[in-house]
Amino acid sequence: MIPMKAALLYGPKDIRVEEVPEPSGEVLIEVEEVGICGTDKSLYRGTYRLKKRPLIPGHEISGKVVSAPVEGLIGKRVTTEINISCGKCWYCRRGMETHCPYRKAIGISTDGGMAELLSVPLKLVHPVDLPPEEASFVEPLAAVIETFVMAPPEEGSNFLILGAGTIALLTAQYVRTFKPGDVVITARGDSPKREMASRYARFVPLEELDSYKRKETPEGAGFDYVIEATGSPEGAKLALEHVRPRGVVAAKSTHGEIVGLDYTSLVVKEVSLVGSRCGPFDKAIEAISSGVVEVTSLITSKFSLDEVKEAFETSLKRDQVKVHIIP
Repeated sequence: MIPMKAALLYGPKDIRVEEVPEPSGEVLIEVEEVGICGTDKSLYRGTYRLKKRPLIPGHEISGKVVSAPVEGLIGKRVTTEINISCGKCWYCRRGMETHCPYRKAIGISTDGGMAELLSVPLKLVHPVDLPPEEASFVEPLAAVIETFVMAPPEEGSNFLILGAGTIALLTAQYVRTFKPGDVVITARGDSPKREMASRYARFVPLEELDSYKRKETPEGAGFDYVIEATGSPEGAKLALEHVRPRGVVAAKSTHGEIVGLDYTSLVVKEVSLVGSRCGPFDKAIEAISSGVVEVTSLITSKFSLDEVKEAFETSLKRDQVKVHIIP
């Protein structure tokens, strides 16, 4: 088989660019751009256990189709969903393919997009009329939208977004579609992402959040809807402290660590705790295409595939939002 270059993750912080055989399958994609997401960082740090060694990471993908079993797709720019499900089990038959117990996740449990070429099943492919850097945001934005599919907010809700990374900043933009009341985003006061976060929501330094909650939320009891997107195990505790009774905590961090949770407070406050991940690509594509969500300003660094080690190390720095690799 023809060899290609790919980034291979062997273990914590052990990532190498090597030649591997070209993949084969239904749709072959020449990868144009791939984002490093929170899960990729957790795999790289070793807090999220590798299910395949070595693994080609990367699932926020855009590229052009090289070969496909249908006419009209070759040469088109596409992005791809990440869950390869069996299509036959109890979950798949009920429309819950992302929970198929036999699924493989591109870039997580099977090889992903940090390579020159990627092969995926036809059913996962979505043609997009977007530049490659924007198309790579479809997958994370779809995950944001799934938050509100799982737990639809009421009009006028007050939102608190914990964190100032990609998911947090995409969320801060998308919640505007729900005609919210207050939209607050928080991170440490010395966060280098403070200015960017302030473009999309009211920035309240984490050190002042308790005071803001007491003064600005009903009876000082907390926010209607809290999105935990810190990427840190401490985020869960913070979310529960700042949600109001009978409010919603949406869990978005995939850091791979066990968190401590005040379970009694969860029960007494009657909080709805909702996890969500993969979401509707059609809605995400429309949100980017229509300008409801702007994504290119979130890209803080770009690297070639040969610079993948530097790309990952850079992505761990506090001043970075989204790092892209161009194979």
